[in-house]
Amino acid sequence: MDKNKIIEAAAKLVAKGAYDKAIKEYQKVLEVDPKDIRVLQKMGELYQKKNDNAQAAHFFTKVAESYSSDGFFLKAVALYKQVLKLNPNLLEVNLKLAELHQQLGLMSEAMAYFQIVANHYDKAGDTKSSLDTLKKMVDLDPENVASKIKLAELYARENMTKEAAQEFKRAAEYLKRNARADDWLRVAERLSALEPDNLPLAKELAASYLQRGDQKRALAKLQVCFKADGRDVETLTLLAQAFQGLGQISKTVSVYKELAKIHQERGRTAESDGVWTQIELLDPQDPDLLARRGPVAEPEPEPVAVHHPVEEAAPAWSAPAPAAPPSRP
Repeated sequence: MDKNKIIEAAAKLVAKGAYDKAIKEYQKVLEVDPKDIRVLQKMGELYQKKNDNAQAAHFFTKVAESYSSDGFFLKAVALYKQVLKLNPNLLEVNLKLAELHQQLGLMSEAMAYFQIVANHYDKAGDTKSSLDTLKKMVDLDPENVASKIKLAELYARENMTKEAAQEFKRAAEYLKRNARADDWLRVAERLSALEPDNLPLAKELAASYLQRGDQKRALAKLQVCFKADGRDVETLTLLAQAFQGLGQISKTVSVYKELAKIHQERGRTAESDGVWTQIELLDPQDPDLLARRGPVAEPEPEPVAVHHPVEEAAPAWSAPAPAAPPSRP
């Protein structure tokens, strides 16, 4: 069989608009050489002209696979994109484009296609495949915090608490490093819901809420910490700040007294004195504060001058001058 003659005959048929006859000619070539890229490409184009998108996509995909296996990644990408124009829902093609862009070092494009694949699996209820795809995304771009959060949420939805917490922690650490306080707060709350006994996190959240002036949310976190350890210095300090922010002075003073007591018991006299100073600023007449100072010494009376009545009654006088001796005759 003269392949070139058949291809020429098919081209003439295409020029005349005899697409079906041309397809039959090209099929003769493919029966002998099923990997002929030129013919596969022509078949795809002919089916596209016939508005048979499914067949067109089939042949273009074969060409793209050939380019990809031979290392012609850019050509493969161009053809796969052409296939998606014919049928955007082809999962395997989106996955191929994700992998090819990854090989080309085009990470943002790769992530976009991986996201399409992950969404498809998620909607289809294929949790395992969705998780696998999201893991690839996280490995591909460790700095992409959105992927970490999506992976964590999916783990949480599947009651994979340990895995979810791990991903939320990684996301929270990234957000903290990049000073994204609002986003950190949201992710940290998700982590706290999974780890209600994570006291360091609860205290960190409480401190963050206090900085924002949200004392009520801070108190909710601190209650957990206080129940776990009512003598923790950091918890008590934050608790006092929360009560003071709410204007609850008596509760603030009570917490400060407990804090001062703990400092004193642990030999931290300076810290204890500092807390009592805070108490004095809040309530200078607090009984415990006054008792701590001890009794106030009475001031000594001023000395009173002693007067002698006899001396006061005596008139002022001066001693007489001695008499002059008598003159001699």
